[in-house]
Amino acid sequence: MNAHYEHDEVTPSQEYIKAFNEGYFIAKYNSELSSKTVSINNSSEKGKAFTLGMMQVEIEKKLDKNNFSMFKTQSKSNTGQQKDKGKDYIDLEKE
Repeated sequence: MNAHYEHDEVTPSQEYIKAFNEGYFIAKYNSELSSKTVSINNSSEKGKAFTLGMMQVEIEKKLDKNNFSMFKTQSKSNTGQQKDKGKDYIDLEKE
């Protein structure tokens, strides 16, 4: 039996990696060009890899945006904790 399962590792070909990286690079550093290249025929493995590289940039942008907004939320709540700290805070090291 030679079936592939989701947990099996598959090493992509050098051509696939190159196409993925090209799509990633274009999307990351030339967004105007990447929106025009989305219409590339992605029925081939190379075309699919190129498209997935461009999609990876969009995923990273969304993750960065979510992480930044989560960081801002945490910073605001930590600032509130710092303000409250002085109210009832007793420095045990002074005693």
